[in-house]
Amino acid sequence: MPLLIKFKRFEIHLSVFLLLLFALLFNFIYYISLVYAVVFLHELAHAFTAALLGVKIDRLEVLPFGITIHLKCAYIKKPLHEIIIAAAGPFGSALLAFVCVKFNFSSFLIISNAAVALINCIPALPLDGGRILRAILTESWGYVKAFNFTLKMTKLFSVFLLVLGAAIIYYTKFNFSLLIIGAFLAVNIIAERRGSRYVIMNEILKSKQKISNGCAERAAVIAISADEPARKALKLLSHNKYYLITVINSNMEIIGTVTETQLIEQLVFKGIRIKAKEMIDFG
Repeated sequence: MPLLIKFKRFEIHLSVFLLLLFALLFNFIYYISLVYAVVFLHELAHAFTAALLGVKIDRLEVLPFGITIHLKCAYIKKPLHEIIIAAAGPFGSALLAFVCVKFNFSSFLIISNAAVALINCIPALPLDGGRILRAILTESWGYVKAFNFTLKMTKLFSVFLLVLGAAIIYYTKFNFSLLIIGAFLAVNIIAERRGSRYVIMNEILKSKQKISNGCAERAAVIAISADEPARKALKLLSHNKYYLITVINSNMEIIGTVTETQLIEQLVFKGIRIKAKEMIDFG
């Protein structure tokens, strides 16, 4: 567990002070301070947009190589809101880069803001582009399938950036940035998987609450073959809709429909190996 200094909703890792001391000793404290300011404004765009959409902020965390704003909820239930909040960061950084060009600010500020905007557009988790891709796919595919696809994209980009970064270092003997970004994505795959498991388990446990609170809920239909394992339908569930699972026989006839809550209950009581048609016989 890294050592932290905490003050209300503000956390800073002690390693940040070591980085600042190193920057001071080697005379690049000015540039590292500007980078922190650029990243802070990027995160501020996320926070401001989240607040406008009614998503509460938990804390601000300062890391050795960046700043992160954490939301109070583990995930954003409405994909459209997640898209807007995620897109606010790159948009804000791009806007700042434009302002810096317009008012003839230092080239370092222009490049820093543009780089932060472009890097965060990469469709890989936990970058903003990855969150936008996952949210867009969640609408049509469901959370689990959307997450798995985005995770594959993250692996692809992490390998690509690691190889490209290594090649640049080999030929130029300089610039570790792409290598660092690739390593960052590779390491965060584990964290994203853990977070995804939490979301899935949380939604399974709260399946009944989607409708039991008396509010209307958007419904979606999943069609599954009667002879397919019932557990396959779990992969298509999502937190932003309530699902009805329709079971179809070999003659393409509907033999029954169960709710996602009933699907979960049947898998618990009858085991995860049951076929879809076995869910229909509740007797």
